[in-house]
Amino acid sequence: MRPNILFFLVDGLRADQCFGKDKTSFTPNIDSLIQNGMYFTSAFTPVDGTIISLNTIFSSNFQVGNAARYQKISLNENNLIDILKKNGYHIYGTLPNFASFNSLLEHFENENKNDRIENSDQSTKDLIDPIAAQFSGQKIEGSHSEYERNRATLPTGLAKKIIRLLESKKQEPYFCYFHIFDLHPLREGKKPIGLGDFDNEKFGPSLYERTVSSIDFWLGKIFEQIDKNDIIILTADHGERIPYGDIRGVDFQPKLEHAVSFGKKILPKSTHKIGGEFLYNIRKRVGKQKLNKSNKKLTNYQKRSRDPYFTLSLFDELIHVPLLFVGNSIKPRIITKQVRHIDIFPTIFELIDIPLDRKISGKSLISLDDESSQEENPIYLHTMPYLKLSTSDMVGLRTSQYKYFRAARDPKENVNLYDLKNDPYENDNIAETNKELVTQLEKKILQLEKDNLSEYEEKISEKELQRISNELKRLGYM
Repeated sequence: MRPNILFFLVDGLRADQCFGKDKTSFTPNIDSLIQNGMYFTSAFTPVDGTIISLNTIFSSNFQVGNAARYQKISLNENNLIDILKKNGYHIYGTLPNFASFNSLLEHFENENKNDRIENSDQSTKDLIDPIAAQFSGQKIEGSHSEYERNRATLPTGLAKKIIRLLESKKQEPYFCYFHIFDLHPLREGKKPIGLGDFDNEKFGPSLYERTVSSIDFWLGKIFEQIDKNDIIILTADHGERIPYGDIRGVDFQPKLEHAVSFGKKILPKSTHKIGGEFLYNIRKRVGKQKLNKSNKKLTNYQKRSRDPYFTLSLFDELIHVPLLFVGNSIKPRIITKQVRHIDIFPTIFELIDIPLDRKISGKSLISLDDESSQEENPIYLHTMPYLKLSTSDMVGLRTSQYKYFRAARDPKENVNLYDLKNDPYENDNIAETNKELVTQLEKKILQLEKDNLSEYEEKISEKELQRISNELKRLGYM
């Protein structure tokens, strides 16, 4: 019997909050897995958004061309899921309740496949711990959309749903995909649901770090249900920004409630809307001025941390992700060499001893170690594509030595080059003084684009495109 595979993808989880000198979250359960597994300190996703990142994982090919702009999971023939099914694996899991995920959702054999809060999840007393978070049925913190109110995070029912699935009688061998969305409210400027006791500075200075600590706690509860012979994979679709310092009163503008109240008393009701827009613009302008003044003393890395969450970016804080394989006698080791999301696919199949008979771009990581002379493979990078190409889109290339990216529309616009060995936080753009190197890296980008043109040709209806567009807007991407 081949081993079961449990794939945990934590949406927006930065690599530096799982391992390394910059780690400020409290993650004892992930730490334990790293000590007992194969962990890659330099794993990178090629894109700063979710769907294309997942398409990269499932296909083991970089997503290049207009086809990648559809923003839905595209499972071509002989993708990771397809090959697993052909070799006797059963497919289970949970996903965010979005149309973009439907093509993957269709393969799941379990009921209750979405991450919505269920009536049966109103009590999670069997999981209560002295440090436990809030649960379903309790008052949700802060202001959230109806979607957020109905979506299950790990503490509000998702952890229990996953545990019930793992405890149930399933057909083996199985592959379980669990997409954890707990960090995503931060992208919308909202407080994550159910932090409870984790909303404390001992679990990290920011809401982001505290949410990571909460995620780790609940993952620990889930890991207790997993057999040592099963394979656990932990990664993320992309990283995220953690604002540097306390920027309250800087990025959220000065309070003008008194002016608004006074204006409503003396001005006709018909002017209230225009007046509100006027005050909003003033607040926005003043806030920007204060932010710019505050940023003068910061490094470029620190300044970028204060950008809005939806700002497109190819800097490492958005594409550096954790990558861990543990279980089934996997040799524990820490590997510092650069690896890619596209390498997950072939690594899984080598672990379960299934040969691949299709051409893919990824390379198995099983035999990789820091002493290996294996040639490094560059990573093709691009910002998360929306439905139409825009001036903010960027493409690039990452090696262990250099990061190069530029505007997707014009190779001569927004050119960035960083020496990652000497400038790991990407503070100093050296493109102007290294034009020959820029030319060399540009040629590599064009070659990677030529070699990885997307095979995805599915036609999507206008109605579905509109649904996807609405999702992107609701999540703060558009």
